[in-house]
Amino acid sequence: MDLHKLRCFIKVVEEGSISQAARVLNMTQPPLSILIHKLEKELNVTLFQRHGKRLIITETGKLLYEKGKSLLDKSEELVLELKEKDRGLRGTVRVGCITSANLFLIPDVIRQLMKEAPNVVTRVKEGDSSYILSELRNNNLDIGITRTIFQAEDLNTTPLITEPLLLALPPGHPLIKKSFISLVDLRDEHFILPATSYGHGISDDIIEACHASGFSPKVVYWGTETLPMLQMVSKGVGISFAPGMYRHLKGELPHLVEMSIPKLRTRLILVTMKNRFLSPATKRFMNITEKTAQEITEN
Repeated sequence: MDLHKLRCFIKVVEEGSISQAARVLNMTQPPLSILIHKLEKELNVTLFQRHGKRLIITETGKLLYEKGKSLLDKSEELVLELKEKDRGLRGTVRVGCITSANLFLIPDVIRQLMKEAPNVVTRVKEGDSSYILSELRNNNLDIGITRTIFQAEDLNTTPLITEPLLLALPPGHPLIKKSFISLVDLRDEHFILPATSYGHGISDDIIEACHASGFSPKVVYWGTETLPMLQMVSKGVGISFAPGMYRHLKGELPHLVEMSIPKLRTRLILVTMKNRFLSPATKRFMNITEKTAQEITEN
């Protein structure tokens, strides 16, 4: 059905006459009369009973008016949605991220996204780097945010935030009072480390640094999540490490201090698949994420 004809028909019904509808539509009466006749012929129905110059809408015409109004509303909604979709103002973004990104980065990203594009929905899956990369490759995610450093021909990576890797010490530990802490000071400690199942992760950096300092760390626990490991440190099980952003976390945490030698660093990385289409909404999310990460770094 021609939406222009339908729109003109609805205006005739609402204005009560062809002459008045023609004035509102900024056209002359004869072409509008012809258009209504063509619509009736096209549909093979009678929409108006004509009594002289008067038009009386038929029951069929009333049905077309009611359904036509709804159809026009839906068509306008569709056009708006298509425009919003094309501009990244509507859609769904599937994000996989590690816990620290979900705690400290994603909330600020979502707040800004809601200001710019309230019709974009974000679906987040939290997990380790291996899980995130697997979901990316299986096309279950659009974006990944990890800490693991890796090289893969099918992936694009963008550094987001570089920050110190802090030493986590149990309450009352003698190193808390020390102003200068070297990795050598930890040679007799029990290490609680995050497992790396793919690529080069935090634990790899720590172990390499320990070897460079002349000892192999005594690892008593391999974990996947930082918060449970920090809780273990608080209970005196051993020492661990956490990204600098954990300083801002509320609640009972172990003492977090920066190492003096070596100054260990870690970074968040944004990951996408090469040669895969990214929706406008996904691109908008990525741009906001990069800007937010820059603001966090500057502050």
